[in-house]
Amino acid sequence: MFTDPFAVTYNGASLSLPRTETWRGYNVYKTANSEFSLITANNLRAPKDGTATASIRLVRTIPDPTPGDAFDAYRAIKNGFSLSYSFDVLTRAEASVDLPRLRSALLALVDTTFQGRMISGEL
Repeated sequence: MFTDPFAVTYNGASLSLPRTETWRGYNVYKTANSEFSLITANNLRAPKDGTATASIRLVRTIPDPTPGDAFDAYRAIKNGFSLSYSFDVLTRAEASVDLPRLRSALLALVDTTFQGRMISGEL
């Protein structure tokens, strides 16, 4: 289990996110105004193919900047960023070596141009 509250820096501002929910393998942390939430997930319980996944996701919720309609006038817009690790649940073979290398390689690939292409839906 991680610290409670979580401390995150967003755009130079320090945020405190105390845990607000917990259930089988999931924890949710939120700022007091619910603008930011952080979700940790760990599905080590019953992997079907031997692969376990652990992930963390930071989400910012903002009001809808477009004019509302009669059905959904106050729709919340959610922008999020996730990091997910997958590894063999039984052996964790080379996970401590491979995962940092894979993370570094992927983060080097996702520069500003690549990120813009992903956001614009070019995948």
